[in-house]
Amino acid sequence: MRSYTDNGVDLSAHLCVAALARALPAARTFHLTFSTILHMRTFIFLFLICCGTVLHAQSYTVVAYSLRLPTGLELDAQGRLWVVESGYGFDDGAVSVMLPGGALAPVVVGLPSVYDTATQENVGPWHTLMLPNNRLAVTNGVADGVYLFDLTGFTPGVTPPMSPSDSTGFLHIRDFVFQQGFAESDPYTVARDAAGNLYVADAAANAVIKVQTSGQLSMFNSFPAQPNPLPFGPPFYDAVPTRILAKPGGGFYLCQLTGFPFLDSAATIFSIDPNGAVSPYALGLTMMTDLVLDAATGDLYALQLGRFDLSIFDIAPNSARIIRIQPNGARTVVVENFNLGVGLALDTQGNLYATELASGRILKWSGLVSAVAEKSNGLSGVSLAPNPTAGQTRISFSLNRPETVQIRVLDAGGRVVYAQDLGVRSAGLQQAVWPGDGTPAGLYWVEIQTTQGLSSLPLVRQ
Repeated sequence: MRSYTDNGVDLSAHLCVAALARALPAARTFHLTFSTILHMRTFIFLFLICCGTVLHAQSYTVVAYSLRLPTGLELDAQGRLWVVESGYGFDDGAVSVMLPGGALAPVVVGLPSVYDTATQENVGPWHTLMLPNNRLAVTNGVADGVYLFDLTGFTPGVTPPMSPSDSTGFLHIRDFVFQQGFAESDPYTVARDAAGNLYVADAAANAVIKVQTSGQLSMFNSFPAQPNPLPFGPPFYDAVPTRILAKPGGGFYLCQLTGFPFLDSAATIFSIDPNGAVSPYALGLTMMTDLVLDAATGDLYALQLGRFDLSIFDIAPNSARIIRIQPNGARTVVVENFNLGVGLALDTQGNLYATELASGRILKWSGLVSAVAEKSNGLSGVSLAPNPTAGQTRISFSLNRPETVQIRVLDAGGRVVYAQDLGVRSAGLQQAVWPGDGTPAGLYWVEIQTTQGLSSLPLVRQ
């Protein structure tokens, strides 16, 4: 077991040497697969981290460090934190659980992990899912499937860790995906419905695969590529679905990273009904990697990997963030200014956890969710009228203090169709008008942004 009780930044020499050795070549070439963007580790990230100059607006505790490229996080019924390490490419992927006192006890070790020198990609295990009857599912991008383990009788920290040969089953996602005519497969996350069926989000096939309790596989849904509006890069960019998350009442949420050129505001969180029908739940997001749900409030917390900065052709430093999305569409950035956020977890005490891929750390923000729930985004009384509409729309809202206000309207694909800077507005009731001239019928989202947060409401044009 390894103990992580220090609140400082203590990166191992092994991490720094391994990551820096791969950083410069990774910055020179750029591949369009999910695993590549997930494992981009440039010198500037490691320089900031190793020098201890990473800025953050919210105080956090480092509860684990020196991990081998940590990805997925999950909390079990006992409140224990599970973490996946994708590994350095030496079949050193692992799943561990954090014990009281901060020690990480390995549960599964030796999971397939490779570093492809030709494509400069790290691929390994990604995420876990706790299943009934003490079973554990682990997605793996090397084996291109899902391992199933039986943890009956396993005591973390006492029982020797398992290996892939101890798995009691394996879901062959790649074989099925290839049979459907797809050229790539990367099973990334898995969810379960109330009937016990599993749903695997395949980030490379841009699809969700349903695995029935009988073992039969079928296509649940797929996500088409979208036109690239920029004058360079491929003509279309992939959806790249990442986290699929079961809803308490049935159906799923699913977020997406999006492929190169990793456009700002191009990512969407989708709502998927039990039959596979897809509708947008939250538009205008950027490079989303994970979701957690606060069952008490219905608030969804979404993790942004970062922002792709075309001026440096890399992920901008300190551009990861966590966004709260309320059932009414209102959004608040609750955490920002950290690096390469990949995995996200929320415990019953309102503490948020996130993995930082490049630094090998797990960060904890204590009591943040309850504190955020009491914090206003500075907006109240937000309304759109008329809604639905065939003409102009009046946007009304109140400010609790003088604020700089911007308004954006996004279509169902997350593209900005209208933007207006209202400048500094005084406290009290405010109004603006979206003319909507020439805008086709469909679903749109109206965003009102202040320095305190953002509110987003759906609008239907007829």
